[in-house]
Amino acid sequence: MPWFVLAFAIAITTVGKAAWGEPATDAVAIEAPTGEPVLHRCPQRLDVVIRAEVAADAEMACEGAGRALAFMADMGIDAPPHTNIDIVQELPGELGGRAVGCYLRKTRGVLLLSYDTFEAGGEWFRIPVDRELYRSAAAHEMAHAVVGCHTEPRGLPVAAHEYVAYIVMFATMDPALRGRLLAKFPGTGFINTLQINDINHIVNPNQFGVNAWRHYQRQRRNDRAAWLRDIISGNVVQELPTEGP
Repeated sequence: MPWFVLAFAIAITTVGKAAWGEPATDAVAIEAPTGEPVLHRCPQRLDVVIRAEVAADAEMACEGAGRALAFMADMGIDAPPHTNIDIVQELPGELGGRAVGCYLRKTRGVLLLSYDTFEAGGEWFRIPVDRELYRSAAAHEMAHAVVGCHTEPRGLPVAAHEYVAYIVMFATMDPALRGRLLAKFPGTGFINTLQINDINHIVNPNQFGVNAWRHYQRQRRNDRAAWLRDIISGNVVQELPTEGP
C-alpha cells in the first residue's frame, strides 16, 4: 500500500557535514526503563531527543532532523529550544494508515512511524521505501516543529506549514533520490501563490509537495531565504474562508 501523505496535524548556524548526510555518530541512549522505549539524545543536536524502541530508527531520525535544522538555520530560521520526537508503530486517530508522521501543535512535538512500519508500506512518493526516504520524513516533520515555534499563538494556514516543510525535505534530500522522485510527478509547480492552499494539499499531498518545490526553485536564489521567512510570517499564503458570505 503506498503512503499518500505526510501530515501536519493540528489536533494532533553553520552547516556541518554530518547534518547534510555524512555518517553521524550514533544517537546516545540516555534512559532505558524496562519495557519502555529508550530516550536518545542526538549527538549533533542536543536540543533534539528521540524516544524509540530501535536505536537505528533514532539514528535516522536524528540525521533527518539535523539536516532540517541546519538548512533552516542557513535560511535564518531559528530552531525551537527543545524538540521531542516519538517513534511509534501507529499514528493516532484518522492518521493511522494514511500518514508517515505528524507535528503535534499542542506539545510542539513530533510523531514519526518506525522504519519497519514505514517500510511495510512498500512505496512512498511512488518510489520504493528506503532509509534515505525515512530520513527525509524526519526532516519534514522537524521542519513543522521549527515553523510551529515561530507561528504560535497566531497559527498559520496548513498549506503554508506544508509548503515550508516540503521545501526543507526536498532541499536536504539526496540529490539522486530527489531526481528519481520528481520524475514520477509531472508538472511545472505552482504558477502563483493562490495555488498554495489547503484544498490543493488535501486533494493530493504528494503532488502539492512536488509543486511547492518546483515553485520554490523558480525563486531567485538570493531571495529564497527571505521568501521562506515571509511565508512563515503569514504574509504569503491566505487562509481559505470556511463559511460563505
